[in-house]
Amino acid sequence: MRYGIFSDVHGNLEAFEVALDFYKKAHIDSLIYLGDIIGYGANPQECIELLRPTAASCIAGNHDWAAIGKFDSSWFNTYARTAILWTEGQLNVESRRFLDSLALLYREDDFICVHGSLDHPEEFRYVLDDHQALRNFSHQKHPLCFIGHSHRAESYYIIGGELFYSRDEEIKIDKNHKYIINVGSVGQPRDGDPRLCVCIYDSDVGVVRFIRLEYDVKKAANKILKKGLPNILASRLYEGR
Repeated sequence: MRYGIFSDVHGNLEAFEVALDFYKKAHIDSLIYLGDIIGYGANPQECIELLRPTAASCIAGNHDWAAIGKFDSSWFNTYARTAILWTEGQLNVESRRFLDSLALLYREDDFICVHGSLDHPEEFRYVLDDHQALRNFSHQKHPLCFIGHSHRAESYYIIGGELFYSRDEEIKIDKNHKYIINVGSVGQPRDGDPRLCVCIYDSDVGVVRFIRLEYDVKKAANKILKKGLPNILASRLYEGR
């Protein structure tokens, strides 16, 4: 099976359309979305409408739940909270129902998906360092765990009891070991690379690949400014931070 696994579109329609066009040409058997289709960007409603018929499996992100009152947005910084309040007013009834239907976990035989961490997934905790990775591994029964949330394309894995970190573009999977794969972000990368990031997991050959793609950053940023959202939400798209 070839899985297209991606996350954190955050209302960025320009990036999302490029990502989906890539997946259409990449002979993917199943698309899995890891949460936060909305928040920050200028097209939350349009992105939900594009996601619903496309991805076979979708899970919830903290912004998805915050926009419908299922997660406390007081945990967000000022910019994120402002964007969520604006986003709430853009969603129709069908989109709210869709967000409310999203579960926190998705499982296959050899992998599990969560937006933040397997450690209390409803709290949307981050995996940003060795300590947080080890905490996630302590809850991980599958060989692979795919996550999003931090917007950083990276991997942690344990071999012989030793923890390793990688930003390699390709990871060879040995199912005798355990891996955490952060698939990065489609709509708002924060790893120093402004290009959108998507991921392919080929279970037949045991390889995970990260793919970076150009999109019209200027158009996406200008739309954010025209909607009156905080300037930083536009400027950070150019920087990948």
